[in-house]
Amino acid sequence: MTIFETVISLLMAVLGISAALGSYRIVMGPSIPDRATAFDNAMLHIVGLIALYVVLVGETLLLDGVIVVSVLGFLGTVALARYIEGKQS
Repeated sequence: MTIFETVISLLMAVLGISAALGSYRIVMGPSIPDRATAFDNAMLHIVGLIALYVVLVGETLLLDGVIVVSVLGFLGTVALARYIEGKQS
């Protein structure tokens, strides 16, 4: 294992731990905006993990998955923001 693979693996571990800690906020968030922010954060972590895996393995086909997850994360955040906005009026 080269130093490059070690660094990528370490970064993936850090992102995984950070995503696990952030999922606590999704489950136990005191309010809906907290959960929306945590959901957006989780989507960013997933995209980062997939992108690092693509760099590690070299399988460029998975970049389509990164695009799909990014779009779904964005749409989920927008939908949740619209829900919160409608609830306040």
